[in-house]
Amino acid sequence: MKKHFRKKLFIRLSLLTVLIISLVSCSSDDSVSPNDTALKEQIESMTFYTESYPPFNYEEEGSLYGVSIEILDELYTKMSVNFDRSKYNLTDWSIGYKATLETNNTMLFSTVRNAERENLFKWVGPIAPHKDVIISLKNSNVNINAGTDLLNHKVGVIKDYSSIQILVNYGLSESVLYIAENVNELYSMLENGTVDCIAYSEIGHQLILSAFILNESDYETTYVMSVSELYYAFNLNTSNDIIDYFQDVLNELINDRGTDGTSVYDRIISNYNIINNSNDGITDEHVLNLVNQTSNDIIADASGTFLKINNSESPYRDSNIPALYTFVYDTSLTVIAHATNSLIVGANFKGKPDVSGKLFRDEILAGALSNGTGWEDYIYTKPGEGGLYYKTAYYKLTTGSDGNQYIVCAGKYR
Repeated sequence: MKKHFRKKLFIRLSLLTVLIISLVSCSSDDSVSPNDTALKEQIESMTFYTESYPPFNYEEEGSLYGVSIEILDELYTKMSVNFDRSKYNLTDWSIGYKATLETNNTMLFSTVRNAERENLFKWVGPIAPHKDVIISLKNSNVNINAGTDLLNHKVGVIKDYSSIQILVNYGLSESVLYIAENVNELYSMLENGTVDCIAYSEIGHQLILSAFILNESDYETTYVMSVSELYYAFNLNTSNDIIDYFQDVLNELINDRGTDGTSVYDRIISNYNIINNSNDGITDEHVLNLVNQTSNDIIADASGTFLKINNSESPYRDSNIPALYTFVYDTSLTVIAHATNSLIVGANFKGKPDVSGKLFRDEILAGALSNGTGWEDYIYTKPGEGGLYYKTAYYKLTTGSDGNQYIVCAGKYR
């Protein structure tokens, strides 16, 4: 975990003055400069709002840190934009939210993107996954099997948080919710019995336990309400040129895996130890069928199949399950085809690990040459979603129509 975050966050968050606020590099160092100087100047003049929400954005000894902060640093570097962390406005969530809604040339982070907010902002992301959960004291015997069960309980939530709309969708009127201004007040309401349970984020809850030095065994996650994504939210009047530019550079940070096999984004996420589990309904059979079909197609027409894979055509990227896709190495571990990331086609990954240090590609190569087929576990990004995930891939050694050997792979997140 990031040095600052690991060694200092808990001490800083124990200070009352901070708690009241609310706790809620790529392959090249070359910069990517805007073609339009006016666009660059507009970005430099923007006002940015954030809250204290570790590990994505938080204050430590007068400076801001976190996943979202570090990603922005890298974006500005690639854009050649002159900006530093002192220019961010750290404030209560509701204040930043209102300001970004009403004021041109503003941006708020890290913001849950959901259906209710979709048309209120313009979006850049995703940054990372976000899970809204219901938390209760373990001895309270709160039992939630469906969202509507919350109608029978007093529920606490932070003002203007994404959890509110989810609760309203379950049938709870906003007037019956217990609204807290910040996380300190939210957890106090739970501790003193003002509410039966609270709605908050899963990762935020784990950090609160550490920051407040609370006993994890005293709490339980009673119900998972929603799994969504965190984004950068821009005022609706922000030009599409700025939005597109931010998004394009962020995509490059995520997908360009550089000389060491990992992207800038990978390294930022892993520094804060945000590794997720996921279940997309992909079965072993799905994976085996895709690898076998791709292998047969390469045997019949190697060059034509590679072209289709690199064009993200079906079935090599499943049209219904984006996380199910094909990728192919040659026996030197050069990427020959990849259905979701054209940036790494032609790159060699021999001796290059995932963020945990595992040389999973070398293991795939060794297994394919020794046994022909097998499975390999590793950590990787997920198409269209933020964060890093545990993944397992099936591989198969294949001789193409061109007489060359290839390793055909597909996987599932777990």
